[in-house]
Amino acid sequence: MKVTQPTWWRNRIAQRVIRPVQNRRYNSDFRVIDEEWDTLIVLDGCREDLFREIINTSRFDSYETRMSAGSATDEWTIKNFAGQALTDTVYITGNPVVSRQIQTAFHAFIEVWRDGFDKNQGTVPPEPVTEAAIEARKEYPDKRLIVHYMQPHYPFIGFPELRYTTFGGTDAMEVEPAKTGASDVWEALGKGLVDKETVWEAYGENLNIVIESANELIEAEEGRSVVTADHGNLLGERVSPLRIRLYGHPPYIHHHDLRVVPWAVTGESDDVDERQVDADVEDQLRSLGYT
Repeated sequence: MKVTQPTWWRNRIAQRVIRPVQNRRYNSDFRVIDEEWDTLIVLDGCREDLFREIINTSRFDSYETRMSAGSATDEWTIKNFAGQALTDTVYITGNPVVSRQIQTAFHAFIEVWRDGFDKNQGTVPPEPVTEAAIEARKEYPDKRLIVHYMQPHYPFIGFPELRYTTFGGTDAMEVEPAKTGASDVWEALGKGLVDKETVWEAYGENLNIVIESANELIEAEEGRSVVTADHGNLLGERVSPLRIRLYGHPPYIHHHDLRVVPWAVTGESDDVDERQVDADVEDQLRSLGYT
């Protein structure tokens, strides 16, 4: 890669100048592992505004946003799980980056990407991740599940013409075919090789594909399920303090579209019913003089 490329300089400036300044101003203490859920569904690289555009959020019992601990999967994984013993949790991942960064003793760690990578699609499709999660629920009925899908992260399954790269994870993965001229679709966008409208359409279609598969898991679950993301993506938004345009998901960078993620909850009605039953019992005991 020639260092005269504008995307190269943007990334250098982001890490050398913007990152140190932002690290003094922005921090998130939010960790997903501390929240209440039985199944946590992680959509990799899902912008919150894309989620609201594509998904009918009224289908969930509640919907809000959270500030992610990171702007890239590596950072998010380290900040959420590093150095902890999470023996009550089973992690199912379609993303090899999690395998590279994980430093935590989960009860079980299921790496779907090792056998589930499809080189013709250039990614790990959602179906084997869903299947593995449903099987894990049967095998570990009393454990919490984290189910980490690869989508809507690129490569975009329905848009092979936007495939500009191989995917570098824990092991080498070959993708066929892949265009030259950019390391990924975000760099291609920054270099003007593709237009923003096409990328947004493909990004949204990837979200549709993964949520259709994830719905099978949500419907099979009886407990509290939460759908969230590890980070978002930038499509040329300007990042302070230098106001330069950035693309993709550079690590340790703060921007609303990178760090604000969906937090969609199903199964809350069961919790409310349980609390109401407990309250009714307390009222009855009180009326009988027991409390």
